[in-house]
Amino acid sequence: MFKFDFDIDDAEDLTDLGDLGIIEETKTSIEDTSKPILEHFAELAVHHLLDSIPQLISYSPLHVPLSSSRKTTTLVRRDLFDARFQLISEGAGDNVDGGPQPDDDGDKNAQEQKDVDRKALEYLDAPSDLVPGVYEGGLKTWECSLDLVDYLDGLKDEVGFEGKKVLDLGCGTGVPSMFIFREILDSIEPNSAQIPSPTEVHLQDYNASVLQLVTLPNFLLTWYTSIHADPYRYSINDTDAAPTIIPNTAGELPITPELKDAFLSSLKLLNITLRFFSGSWDTLNPLSTAGSSGYNIVLTSETIYRTDSLESLINLMQTACTGKAPPTLEGLVSSLQVTDPPTTPTKKSEYLCLVAAKVLYFGVGGGVSDFLQAVESQKGRVETVLERKAGIGRKIMHVSWS
Repeated sequence: MFKFDFDIDDAEDLTDLGDLGIIEETKTSIEDTSKPILEHFAELAVHHLLDSIPQLISYSPLHVPLSSSRKTTTLVRRDLFDARFQLISEGAGDNVDGGPQPDDDGDKNAQEQKDVDRKALEYLDAPSDLVPGVYEGGLKTWECSLDLVDYLDGLKDEVGFEGKKVLDLGCGTGVPSMFIFREILDSIEPNSAQIPSPTEVHLQDYNASVLQLVTLPNFLLTWYTSIHADPYRYSINDTDAAPTIIPNTAGELPITPELKDAFLSSLKLLNITLRFFSGSWDTLNPLSTAGSSGYNIVLTSETIYRTDSLESLINLMQTACTGKAPPTLEGLVSSLQVTDPPTTPTKKSEYLCLVAAKVLYFGVGGGVSDFLQAVESQKGRVETVLERKAGIGRKIMHVSWS
């Protein structure tokens, strides 16, 4: 377990993963030193995630500095303290030792969810921002995700996000993808006779509780602040039950069955598909989630801090971008021939793969140098497209493969 040696204000939970020291706690048992069993891939249905949101959530503005003339852009995200309050109010902190054992599937499912919630509460209350292989820091917003928003803001007119397949790896609070989602919503005219191009935004985080507590609520809030939520507000005609959100102001939003239905119906009308995946990178197969065409945009932020996970991350990014799994040694050997057969040129898929990271993560061992070496060892290329040199250096890197 690693501890980042600083305090975090829940109201402004922007976190810097590289500026301060990391304390490795003393391991005193076999369990502490054993390698954790990694969580397997699972898809979480949007309607199930919606049903896990309480009847009222609080939110605050997140101001993102931009290099453009707009200077800042504002996103709305769920408060971290509100997620913690949800866990406590649902009994995640209750002591269950010696309690009755569940005797049917419904009770077992409820107990499993309670166990997940209890672990999430432990993450929030623990003096640690990372427990490798157990909790990967997704409940908090990390600094490089704001850099990624800044860079995407400069690309939006050139690239365009509508009609794309987007994958956010290690998404956490989902800030860069929230920005993309908002831009997609803004680009679609309401009540247009033209059917919008099909757009997919896929979000992956190691911890299912992160997707439940912050990622999906943040996307719901992003939609609610758009013009596409106006029909719902007009139909309710009650400013208490369906208030107008002012992005620069903190507030609360009632979560009603009508709101959930309106959100799902709006996504369908706008031809937008949101999908949420939990589990380790080793168990996520992008060929099954995006098909052989792969993703148009792959994003990841503050995920290269552990050198032992770089290979699985890079393999996943390469497959997600190219629609082809990286070649194995066995495959290369079996494909060798005395004379190579003629090949038909294929059209190269266009994709955008961006990695935002600190130059160095003190105490953990990872950083840009190790990442660069790992990508180049797999015949990839890395180009720095944005760099911040103040304090601990930060970079956004464009990654591509031949």
